[in-house]
Amino acid sequence: MVKQHRAYIQTAPPQDQIHARYAGDSGPAIFLLHQLPISCRQMERLIPLLGEQMRVWGLDTPGYGISPSTLTQQTFVEYARRLLEAIDALGVEHFALLGTEIGVAMAAEIARQAGRERVAHFIALAAPPSDPAGHQAFLTELGEPAPQQDGSHLLPIWQFWQRRWGADTDNATLRMACTENTYIYSRYHWGLRAYADYDLAAGLKQIACPALFLSAERDLMKDNTAAAAALVPGAEHRILDGTRAPLVSTEAEKLTEIITAFVGAG
Repeated sequence: MVKQHRAYIQTAPPQDQIHARYAGDSGPAIFLLHQLPISCRQMERLIPLLGEQMRVWGLDTPGYGISPSTLTQQTFVEYARRLLEAIDALGVEHFALLGTEIGVAMAAEIARQAGRERVAHFIALAAPPSDPAGHQAFLTELGEPAPQQDGSHLLPIWQFWQRRWGADTDNATLRMACTENTYIYSRYHWGLRAYADYDLAAGLKQIACPALFLSAERDLMKDNTAAAAALVPGAEHRILDGTRAPLVSTEAEKLTEIITAFVGAG
């Protein structure tokens, strides 16, 4: 397994920097877009495995993880533009995109902005709802920040992720999600609000490259993922038997095999 590194990518003001985890120095390039409101830390098992055969970067969305935040909420289009600026700053012309959950929507918008000639492959894990009602339901379930002096606001965050991924989700994965969620607690809802206003269906319909949608067998988002795949011309949807969400944590080795085969790495 290759070593995973971390760095800041310089971009234009007012953002100035995007934090990235990266690995690999040869092969096709791929950028990983995380679930909101957490960070690319959720990709830390996958990045070094992919880095054996690819150049891989996990990017923290502006204001999440340790990417600096703007002073106000941005639109979803603006979040994606900032991430594409980071890709451009690296000098990567052609690349694959992988998104998980709301990261799927981020990947779709980056693909739209980058243009069809630059995005070689599109991979979606556990796609979120593509209809406005589904968007709003996702935002409402987690709610907006409401800190309490006794810390009672922290338990609902743990319970949210446990509902999302299942009661038997391993403790390390839940701790990762909760710590990343609470680290940016005062603004964790900004990206969710932006997603609620984003037209994911339109974003998916414009994808013209080979597209692969993957679902865990035990995943609440399985039907959403199938519906999202149906919006992308020629896309394939696979359900991985005997697996559970989130795939980036539970099935990093299997994902590596599938992804490298799909993009023709190795």
